Amino acid sequence: MSILKMTNQTIVCTVFEGHYHKGVAALVNSLYAQGYKGAIWVGYKGTLPPWAHIEKKENNVEIMQVREDLSLHFIQLPNNVFLPYCKPDFILQIWENHHKEAQNAIYIDCDIVIKCPFTYFEEWVQNGVALCEDMDSPLPATHPLRYQWANYFKQYGLEVKAKDNLYVNGGFVGVNQATRSFLKTWQNVQNIMLDDLKEVTSVGMKDRTYRFMMTDQDALNIAKDMSDLPFSIANGSAMDFSNFGYIMSHAAGKHKPWQKNWLKHVFTLGHRPTMTDRLFMNYTETPLSIYTPRERFFKKTHLKLASAMARVFT
Repeated sequence: MSILKMTNQTIVCTVFEGHYHKGVAALVNSLYAQGYKGAIWVGYKGTLPPWAHIEKKENNVEIMQVREDLSLHFIQLPNNVFLPYCKPDFILQIWENHHKEAQNAIYIDCDIVIKCPFTYFEEWVQNGVALCEDMDSPLPATHPLRYQWANYFKQYGLEVKAKDNLYVNGGFVGVNQATRSFLKTWQNVQNIMLDDLKEVTSVGMKDRTYRFMMTDQDALNIAKDMSDLPFSIANGSAMDFSNFGYIMSHAAGKHKPWQKNWLKHVFTLGHRPTMTDRLFMNYTETPLSIYTPRERFFKKTHLKLASAMARVFT
């Protein structure tokens, strides 16, 4: 039997480059702990992770058999690709070229860890395009940014009309066969935005007064407002943005858990370790090991000390 054979009908994928490989490993470990079995597809720029041991290569897919019931399928992406913009393209590439029979597809950013049984996601995507509200939500339907989007796309003969006050996060998207066309809508929105992004980037305008400052995430929200498909949108607690939830935890800030000097963050920034930091450390060992036993011991000790100090000084 081919190693590419999957044991379920759901595509799970992520993308990364550089040090984000540590986040990929923690995501994979959390998925496996929550019952996911089969292949996880990983698009990457640059080099493979140091922990990746490739057993074979089929049709430009580099395959690592992690467990008998878990494999990683790496696909190298062109160096000139803008990684956040490749998400819908990457999902469609896997679906069309490698797993046509899949019923569902779920994209998850590599700075996320999973907290609930994977079956929850497969049930979720049956209700519509699965998305999560962002920490910057709500965004009122009458917000100036909504009008900026509508006016820009009007020149292309496309209507962007706010269907709600929600602004969703670009780190998680789930679709099924019935809602698969949403990926094409998202892809089309990004392609239309590209020329404008190149022009503005060249003059250095990067604040929120620019209509596409959040690039792929703005594109996702615009695609949501263009689409007539059903949606199922969880609130911010789904990513631990507000109250701690039970679905996933997203390290959406500038500093990622694997980069942080937690004690320094407490004393210089007044930032205590987050729930996501603690969850990340819980998923650094198996089935993929990110650190040596010595490194893991010191990282966990450091995290505990920072947590204790934060209770005193913040």
